[in-house]
Amino acid sequence: MRTAPWIRLSCSLLLVGCATAQNNALVGRSSPLQVVEPDANERDLRTTPVVRAVQRSADSVVSIYLQQHGANRQPVTEGQGSGVLLDESGLAITNWHVVAPVLLGGGRGTELDVVVKLRDGRTRPAQVLTSSADRDLALLQLRLEPGERVKPIEIGRSADLMIGETVIAIGNPQGHANTVTSGVLSAIDRSIRVGAPDGKVREYAGLLQTDAAINQGNSGGALLDITGRLIGINNAMAMGAENIGFAIPMDTVRAEFQRELLRSSSFTAGADTPWLGLEVAEKDGSVVVAQVHDGGPAALAGVKVGDVLARIGDQDVRSSLDYVRQMFDARLQQELPLRLRRDGRELRLAMQPITRDQGLVLAAIGATIAEVDVEADPTLVRKATTAFYRGSNMRRVPIFPAVLRLQQLQPDAPAEAIGLRAGDLLLGVFARGPFGEREVPITSLRDFARLLEQQAGASLRIAILRGDEDLIGTLDVRRPAR
Repeated sequence: MRTAPWIRLSCSLLLVGCATAQNNALVGRSSPLQVVEPDANERDLRTTPVVRAVQRSADSVVSIYLQQHGANRQPVTEGQGSGVLLDESGLAITNWHVVAPVLLGGGRGTELDVVVKLRDGRTRPAQVLTSSADRDLALLQLRLEPGERVKPIEIGRSADLMIGETVIAIGNPQGHANTVTSGVLSAIDRSIRVGAPDGKVREYAGLLQTDAAINQGNSGGALLDITGRLIGINNAMAMGAENIGFAIPMDTVRAEFQRELLRSSSFTAGADTPWLGLEVAEKDGSVVVAQVHDGGPAALAGVKVGDVLARIGDQDVRSSLDYVRQMFDARLQQELPLRLRRDGRELRLAMQPITRDQGLVLAAIGATIAEVDVEADPTLVRKATTAFYRGSNMRRVPIFPAVLRLQQLQPDAPAEAIGLRAGDLLLGVFARGPFGEREVPITSLRDFARLLEQQAGASLRIAILRGDEDLIGTLDVRRPAR
């Protein structure tokens, strides 16, 4: 019969459709693309070790966006990267170069906000807590809702990694959140030189090399082993080459976390960042005062090395991170209570934080300095401006926006050693350039603090105005104590 082929073909289609309908809803009879749903055995076969590792860790990798508000109040993204959640309260780690525009002022005189997007779509503002440009690392704190929690990643070790073992990179390349690539560990202990956002050429050593694709935006994301544990923080790709990416080993990250990222000198240099002049360390399950800076608020309040820090403000301190977080909730010009234990006794002390910039200057030269702007004292600022340009033969000069005035000096500190006095005005510093040494004005406490950080362990020639007398001296800059 002529209809037999049509019947047989139709039956074939019906058979497929019937088989499909047993596993799912009814489908159209005429569809040529019939889906065969996998059974449990088939799905288990497809769940490779890489898939299991991603399922275990992907919720702990976040996307980071640096945003400013445009004229219509809509956020404009000025930079992006990746990060990894370290604890359920929202502490995250990323690369310093990802958030450097925030720390360096945005580059255009604009303030940038940090916004973090989680894998489930939640977006939360974040604050840069501390950073280490030398290791290309930074810590962020997400501003979570009350009672809200996030999923931290499981941290592994990098010392026992094997060349050729499978590694997995998760990040936010080109804005494509939670992109997964895999490859092998190609080499260890690699060194690279990169142009950093602050204009310096920085060398990063001891890195892991992988052929898992690491593209722009992957920076700060996770490098996992096949078990899904964090073994490195992705930080660079080789320009002009394929399948060459680099990551900071997790053992290095952990060491830098304790050595540098929890120090007050690594706190971000915001104008309102509080500083007490003490460093803490974890010892025998307690948070112990490891260092007290002379002349700082903690020293003046009577804090001593070895004191156990039990409470700051209205919060208990159980870890070094608790201390860091509470310091970022502290306020300048507002007394901050501390509860300490010393020799079995409980002590209650109170102190008023100063800014981090003031603390850096105090630690570096042993003096406190006030920034006096032109609105507060136009006569003083005009006098300093005139003194700086005296003898320059310039007929018209721009008036300084502010001037720095020394307040208190520590005994035997570098500032006192060269004869500086309270009330002296800092006019400028001498910097070497292509055409020899020239005098550069210093009109900002922040600029002076950053300069002292750069000159740590070296000497700095400065110009001072005392009354109507111009003075020049060489100031030794102390290295931060470790």
